[in-house]
Amino acid sequence: MGRSLYATVRASGERLPIRNTPPVSVMRRLRVCCSHLVPDIVRRRITDCSGSVLTWSTYAIATGRNTWDLSYALLFPNSDENDSTGLDSLPLNYRQSLRERIEHIEYIVSDSSKSQLLNQQSSSSSKILVQDTNKGSSSEQDIDDLHRCIKRKVFGRDNDLEDICRKLREGPDAHEPSSSSSKPYSVIGIYGITGSGKTTLAQYVCDYERDEGKHFDNIMFVHVSETFRVVDIFRVMLEQMTQKRPSETEDPRNLQMELKSKLQNSRFLLVLDDVWVNDGNRRQRDILLDVLDAGKNGSRVLVTAQNIDAAIALGAQELIQIPDLKEEECLSIFMDHALQGIASFDDRKHTEIGRKIVKKLRSSPLAAVTVAARLRMNLEIDFWDRTAKHDLLNWTMGALWWSYRQLDADIRRCFEYCITFPRGYMLERDELVGMWVAQGFVKHSNQTEDLEDVGQRYVDELLKFSFMNVQVAHYKKPLIIHDMLHKLAEWVSGSDFYRINLNGSQRDIPTEVRHLFIEIRNLADITDKILELENLRTLVIIEEEYPAQIFTKKTAETEAEAEADLKENILENMFLRLTKLRVLIVKIALIGKLVFPVPASIGQMKHLRYLSLRSFDGVVLNFPSTFRKLYLMQILDVWDFHLSSPEDIVNLIHLRRIWKKFDFVNDDYNQPDEMTSFFSVCKEKGQELHQLKHLNELRGSLVLDNLKHVRNKEEALEAKLACKKSVTKLVLLFHGEVCNWDADVEAEVLEGLCPMKDLVELQIWDFRGSRYPGWMMLGSQNPDAPKHLRELHLCRCIRLASIPEDNEFFKCLRVLCFHWCYWDNLPDNMESLKSLRRLGIVYCNRIEFLPTLPDSLEHIWIISINSLSKSCEEEGSPNWDKIQHIRIKTLR
Repeated sequence: MGRSLYATVRASGERLPIRNTPPVSVMRRLRVCCSHLVPDIVRRRITDCSGSVLTWSTYAIATGRNTWDLSYALLFPNSDENDSTGLDSLPLNYRQSLRERIEHIEYIVSDSSKSQLLNQQSSSSSKILVQDTNKGSSSEQDIDDLHRCIKRKVFGRDNDLEDICRKLREGPDAHEPSSSSSKPYSVIGIYGITGSGKTTLAQYVCDYERDEGKHFDNIMFVHVSETFRVVDIFRVMLEQMTQKRPSETEDPRNLQMELKSKLQNSRFLLVLDDVWVNDGNRRQRDILLDVLDAGKNGSRVLVTAQNIDAAIALGAQELIQIPDLKEEECLSIFMDHALQGIASFDDRKHTEIGRKIVKKLRSSPLAAVTVAARLRMNLEIDFWDRTAKHDLLNWTMGALWWSYRQLDADIRRCFEYCITFPRGYMLERDELVGMWVAQGFVKHSNQTEDLEDVGQRYVDELLKFSFMNVQVAHYKKPLIIHDMLHKLAEWVSGSDFYRINLNGSQRDIPTEVRHLFIEIRNLADITDKILELENLRTLVIIEEEYPAQIFTKKTAETEAEAEADLKENILENMFLRLTKLRVLIVKIALIGKLVFPVPASIGQMKHLRYLSLRSFDGVVLNFPSTFRKLYLMQILDVWDFHLSSPEDIVNLIHLRRIWKKFDFVNDDYNQPDEMTSFFSVCKEKGQELHQLKHLNELRGSLVLDNLKHVRNKEEALEAKLACKKSVTKLVLLFHGEVCNWDADVEAEVLEGLCPMKDLVELQIWDFRGSRYPGWMMLGSQNPDAPKHLRELHLCRCIRLASIPEDNEFFKCLRVLCFHWCYWDNLPDNMESLKSLRRLGIVYCNRIEFLPTLPDSLEHIWIISINSLSKSCEEEGSPNWDKIQHIRIKTLR
């Protein structure tokens, strides 16, 4: 029997694609294969031995989980700055191979721990085979699908729209001034089961009121979710009212006062989407409703909720239960998503099968969208017909499960990781991809492919198949997962994930958990439980931003000092005990503190790749010298920090981003929507520009500030900007004082800051050198110059006299903007910029006349306090004539 079993398993191993594919479902593939290859009698005998096998497997998994710890001792035996053994003593190819093998083992172990064999539970999911199809997709198709997510059509809700808009305008307070005893707003509630289309209907109402209604002065859409955070609601409301990004460190009292001021004399429509209510968020609801009292009479609040009680708790006088879609309406949704963008063809057979599928889906819009999106990838009638016969489609969760199984295995794993965060949590795209990479979930097919680029494609894939959506109303365009899909991920992910929400109970945390999210009012309340979880890989702690009472009472200075000391001690213990963490996100409230010392024990976090430490009051964090030991660090997300030994950042050669908050004086500064790697040059030792020399993994946007401290071209060259090939946006800020200004030195410094060849956007601020650099002006004569620059901003810079002919630096420009430049005229030869689409002239107040502009221009914007804008509006004037071929003109 032993020989027979050995031969069978050996044959199975040859047939199973375990070796050359991601091993995310090894246990499941083994189960399926054995069911076909092993005779019944052998399977029964195997079952008799299952107890021993399970015991062995449990020990194997425990051993596997410690593999990385053992390997780290080999890679960095002493983790000491003077140690010359370990990683550096191994050849480069050995180091890379060892890392990949370790991560490969962790990958298998993590998936094996989810096996139902080990849990000894039966589930219908064990009957479903793995189907990995449709790997990859063209970027153009991804863009089309993302656009559809934003501009999606709405079916079957016109009558509901008309009814709701009528109710928004009706009522005794619609036009009368409010009395002291009455509220200036009324509340309408839409309720229904998850996946019934409440959010879509509410967005439809907002779109209509913005485009056609013209009844409300301000229209705001806020996704509330299970974790009701009033300060976040304030920020989103202000951002949508002012079109300006609110500060993340703004005192909530100031936000409260500013919002009340903005709402005065304003008839508003506020949509609160996906509201959950409980005793824990009652005080925050009261604070919100108090602010809304400042609005003008006739204002309205539209609430969507799964439970009628949530709408009533917010004072809803009108309650609307969202009706089911009719079968024909659901079919329209299904066919629109299944055939969107497909060239016209005879779709009668597809429609006939689509009708069968829709009947099974029982008019669920969410199920219709996800199934249709998958069917769009394969229009073969046989595939549609086989799908229509699936019993899984008879219930919504089964349909979502079927769609989920069609995703690539690595993408499924990344999607499961999203349930680290609670329902309705808004995930920032770059941050989420960074966490996936830090956990080793993102796999590339070749060594030249960047992992973050692969991770971004994973996000595109999840968006394409409606497993995520973009919150377009929010300025950061975060990602959000529908409640039903969040529940699906919980269902398939096993026991690796656990969450404690702010308003939930603090139950015992399972010891086997690997990814933990905690939202709590006081970090000290749960510290002991956390410290017992020594195998954690992800820890997210969000302390309540500001307890409700501090809206009216400021914490005493002595209390704040004691609180900071307590939190320093808590962090020290965490760093000592939770040494296997790869992702650590801690947002703590440090009221009244200006500087907070990070404990030296952070040097023990040797596996850490992603670190986010934020204080809601903009506290400066002082990092100790032991920070140098975090060799594997990829992302550092801290709003404001100092390094006690800044030169040690040179050891962190795997850093991809150094995210930091910006506080620029000028609102017109073209700040990126995403966080940006930021490096400020100082005279102090350790903060010189050459500290960037080895940080060649930096990517995205890079800001170099205080370049006035760079003394010569040689110092500038030591930054080796050209080696940072993944940086696509570069901002150079000189900020030089006039009294210390040396035009020739500044010109030499900029010459030495030759950027990477594939740079897309360049901004230069306060450059007053005697000339522009050769890499900018000589074009093809300088082989190291950028070849694909699309956007150039010159801000308070010396005059650019002319555009060189046939210059590679300029020939691909799509956007060119001059800010606060004291020039008498624009550069000569502007008409030579054949690719230019947008031209900006912002407060260049000495310029009175425009040169001949390129025919390719589509948009020009001029902001000035002199006669330039006015002359461009005067019909028949020379400036007016020169912009007539431009389609969009913004003049003010």
